[in-house]
Amino acid sequence: MNEREFRLHLEIETTVLEIWISQGWVVPEVTDQGRNFREADIARGQLILDLGNAMGVNEPGVDVVMDLVDQLHSLRATLRDLTEAVCRQPSDVQQHILSELSRVDVQRRR
Repeated sequence: MNEREFRLHLEIETTVLEIWISQGWVVPEVTDQGRNFREADIARGQLILDLGNAMGVNEPGVDVVMDLVDQLHSLRATLRDLTEAVCRQPSDVQQHILSELSRVDVQRRR
């Protein structure tokens, strides 16, 4: 989706988009044809609008939330990689890992 379509979809002005990009809240792909936005950028934009408009979160607060969202996505990717790595192990190793995770879970609940 090009920049114009992105702005129209979210009903924002060019200056607002420039702020979002300069803050790193939205990072478009830059090509010879200009900036392109993905569906994830639309979701991020909608979240930014909801935070600012519906919830009254100020710019520093939006910055914190977007950083936390990015950290969460990074952790999910790491967990997915770890899960795939465990699944590639022999079954006895998988069982040992599951057993250790259960042990840790029991200790955490105490």
